[in-house]
Amino acid sequence: MLIGVAQKKNMENKKDNLAKKLNRLFEEKRKPDGSQYSQTEVIEGTKGVLTRVYLWKLRTGRASNPGLHIVQAIAAFFGVDPNYFFGESNQLASTGELHETQPFVDQIALRAGELDEEGRKTVLNMIDYILTQKGKKKRK
Repeated sequence: MLIGVAQKKNMENKKDNLAKKLNRLFEEKRKPDGSQYSQTEVIEGTKGVLTRVYLWKLRTGRASNPGLHIVQAIAAFFGVDPNYFFGESNQLASTGELHETQPFVDQIALRAGELDEEGRKTVLNMIDYILTQKGKKKRK
């Protein structure tokens, strides 16, 4: 009987842990203008992987065992490693770690995504040029 109680408590902790971690992403990962993402923006940003109801269930702890594709979609949207949801740590590890120290990195990446291939190559060449001038990159 003790095993059943321990398992139940462990399951409740996992529910709370997932909900807390997901809500923390909503609180701490911000749009470039500093405002919070809405649930609608997250749903749209995961391109149909999440529904409004399922996201609500995850955030309230009513659902606690999402599939890997859902975890990956949420992690990709917020720019964190999917392992953030599985460990005991609450540390928000950014996929690039540059987000926290260099606030313009996300904006550059988002805007570059709207360019065609030639535009992206031009941006890369500009970055290479700047790094070369600052002595941080060797010319090819």
